Amino acid sequence: MNVGKRNLKILRIILQIENSRRLLSIASAFILILQAIGCNKENQDVTQPTEGVPQQTLQGFSTSHAEAGIMKWVLIGDKAKFFTDVVRVEHPTVQIFENGQAVSTITGKRGEIIKATNDIKVYDDVVGVSQDGKLYTDELHWLNRDGKLYAPNESTIVRGDSTMVGQELEASPSLDVVTMKNIQFKLYTKDEKSDASKSPSSGREGNIQQSHP
Repeated sequence: MNVGKRNLKILRIILQIENSRRLLSIASAFILILQAIGCNKENQDVTQPTEGVPQQTLQGFSTSHAEAGIMKWVLIGDKAKFFTDVVRVEHPTVQIFENGQAVSTITGKRGEIIKATNDIKVYDDVVGVSQDGKLYTDELHWLNRDGKLYAPNESTIVRGDSTMVGQELEASPSLDVVTMKNIQFKLYTKDEKSDASKSPSSGREGNIQQSHP
C-alpha cells in the first residue's frame, strides 16, 4: 500500500511538472509574438513616416524659381517644413516677376510651394501690393504655368480711393488687369488709368456704385 501511495504521489508530481512546462511554453510563445509585433511596428515607423512629420525643417528659408533664365518668383519666410509634395512656409513674402521684372509683392501668415508645378499658395491676412493697387484676401494662388493670380474666395482691390470687391478673382501679377464675379464697385475716375485697368465684367456683373469727387 505504501508503495502504491508513493507511486501515485510521483505520478501527481510528474503531471504537475508537465502542466508547468506547458504553461511555460505558452507564455514563451506569447512573449515571442509580442516581440515580433513590436519589431514590425518599429520597422513601419522607420520606413513609412506619416504625412504629418516633415522630412526637413529650416529656419530663415528662401528660394526662387526661374524658367529659361528668366525669374518667375522669389519667396522668403521665417520657417519652412519640407514634405513629400509641398513646402510649408511660415510668414511668407513672395515677389512675382513679369518679363523678368518684379511687379508685385504678396505677404501672408502661411504659405505652400507645390513642388510638382512651382505654384504658390498664401493664406490668412493676404496682402498683394503693386504699382497698380493693392489686393486683400484670405487665400491667394500663384498659378505658375498660367502666369496669373487666383483667389477662390472674396477679394478686395484698392486703387487710390476706389475699391472693387468680388469673388473668384483672376489677375495679372501686376494687378493691372483683374476679373471677378459678383462685383461691387466704388470707383473714382482719377484712380482709373484706362479701361484695361478695370474688370472686363464691370459693366455686366454685380452691384455697381460709382462716385465722383
